[in-house]
Amino acid sequence: MALKEFNPFLFYSSQLQTLLVKASKQKNPALWLYTNDARTPLFMLEALTRLHEKSFKEKIFDKWNKRFKKLEDLFGEIDQYVVLEKELKSNKKVSSEAIKYFTVNSNNFINKCNQRLTEKEWLNNKLLNFDEKLGKFSVHYNKEYIDELTFSIIDEIDAILSFCMKCDYQFTKLEEQVHELRRKLRWLSIYAQALQGLIQLKKSTKKSKYQLNYFTKEVLSSPYNKLPSKPKNTAIIEFDNDSFFALSWLIKALGKLKDDGLKIEQLSNAIFISEEITEIQAREKAIALLELKKTIETDILKEASDIVKTTLSKDKILDRLVI
Repeated sequence: MALKEFNPFLFYSSQLQTLLVKASKQKNPALWLYTNDARTPLFMLEALTRLHEKSFKEKIFDKWNKRFKKLEDLFGEIDQYVVLEKELKSNKKVSSEAIKYFTVNSNNFINKCNQRLTEKEWLNNKLLNFDEKLGKFSVHYNKEYIDELTFSIIDEIDAILSFCMKCDYQFTKLEEQVHELRRKLRWLSIYAQALQGLIQLKKSTKKSKYQLNYFTKEVLSSPYNKLPSKPKNTAIIEFDNDSFFALSWLIKALGKLKDDGLKIEQLSNAIFISEEITEIQAREKAIALLELKKTIETDILKEASDIVKTTLSKDKILDRLVI
């Protein structure tokens, strides 16, 4: 990619490289990077390489997408156990033995992350090689370039709708369906940030019927819904403003359901390992300790099914997203 004044890749690789240089001087680089939110620029670089690989089929994007993803996944695992440990510590009904499960796992993934940072030379100016390789991929930010990105985004939207229709919007699995759908939806939102202004929101002259449902205070005030300004002398992709905000609401709603389900699953694992009881008994105990209804797992799947069917099939927020 020709090194021009505007370059989304270099914007985020510079951020990440700054963090990696500082981390290289720390006793625990992985923990320092996690604490200083290295996951965000990694997410953005993963999104950019993902979208460009789909659009242009260049090896550099496929290769580096896998590298960014593997590192980001490790920070995701660390985050999962750190957050749950902190939250469950405040529940006096959860035993210290069960809490140790989260401490041990977070430390294990921190160690794995440190090992990867060293073995793959992330702390040794690895990203400079990415920037150099990127310079060979020439880009003019014109209509032809934007059209390729747009086609790929529309293909992703079609795949998401097909994913939902395959089970007729009736989810029976939390990880394979609800969590996976949220991942797919989240990329659409991340692209809007990662492209550094190449996606802009356009307000319709007509108010959407579903504004009152999705335009919550949390959604309206979210920093992720305030997109970077349009760069000079570039073509852009336009997203429908109302559909984009509704998408943000849906991602947030599915995230809460996913987190509730994950909390039950992980606490069940912790209890099963720390006590001499069956997996079924451990799950029942976890639900009781969290003061949830016995039907909570079925309820989560039903609620996820209902909100996805309403947003995607009835209100068709994805059909209207790309203008």
